[in-house]
Amino acid sequence: MNRAVGLTKQLLTFAKGGQPVREDFSLDTLVEDTVRFDLSGSNVMPVFHPADGLWPARADRGQLQQVFSNLTVNARQAMPDGGRLYVTLENTTVSNEKPPHLEKGKYIKVTVRDEGIGVEPKDLDRIFDPYFSTKQTGSGLGLATTYSIITKHGGHIGVDST
Repeated sequence: MNRAVGLTKQLLTFAKGGQPVREDFSLDTLVEDTVRFDLSGSNVMPVFHPADGLWPARADRGQLQQVFSNLTVNARQAMPDGGRLYVTLENTTVSNEKPPHLEKGKYIKVTVRDEGIGVEPKDLDRIFDPYFSTKQTGSGLGLATTYSIITKHGGHIGVDST
């Protein structure tokens, strides 16, 4: 039942655009709680590196929880034999257009790195496409929803894989 509810929420966020309802909160707490919950019972160990003095996030708490849940589930699936999931949070200021499409200002940069099998180079350009999945049981909505949420918040998401 919970899986159906989660899939329905992802479909609605993706289809309707789900404009963020913003509030100030501690992003490191939300990320840690979400990642720990989604890794409970698995053989993947989370490793957190939040910066001292991390700025508060002004974002939609529920939507960002969905983002980090999607990223955690993907990482867990990429490490069937276990491993570590590293999450780093740091303050950063953008003063030019790097990464592309970001307005100047203050941001919280979150890096999520796993010890999984990686993504095939031929698939890297497609992982945020709706309904694209490398898994037979995947819906292809997790990373598409994640991309949609991050861009609606004025952020940027990218991927590197080796």
